[in-house]
Amino acid sequence: MVIDNNHLVTRYYDLQAENSAGFAAVNAYINKQLEDLYNDLKTTFSDTVVFQLEDAMAAGEAGGLNLDPAEEEIAVTNYMLKTIDGLGLWIQPEQESDPNTIVAKLNFGNRSRYY
Repeated sequence: MVIDNNHLVTRYYDLQAENSAGFAAVNAYINKQLEDLYNDLKTTFSDTVVFQLEDAMAAGEAGGLNLDPAEEEIAVTNYMLKTIDGLGLWIQPEQESDPNTIVAKLNFGNRSRYY
């Protein structure tokens, strides 16, 4: 059998599913940060939300995520990037962000999502 990316990603998602409670807590952290930005937009021109990786990892741990710290950082980062991208936000390149943060901005070029 030739192993390709589809096999690898499937295996990755299987492992993620085994830790679904922890990732649900990370998702709740993401949603809370976005809710805060949404509320700010009632009165303030804001376009950026900064996600703290350590806060997201702490949320995951509180939700039952129990991984080696290096493995946890990879897993939580990948989960957050996929989730934030799936919501249509623009993710600032890692080189332009502070360490241990993910910076997302409103994506005004993605008109199909807000019409």
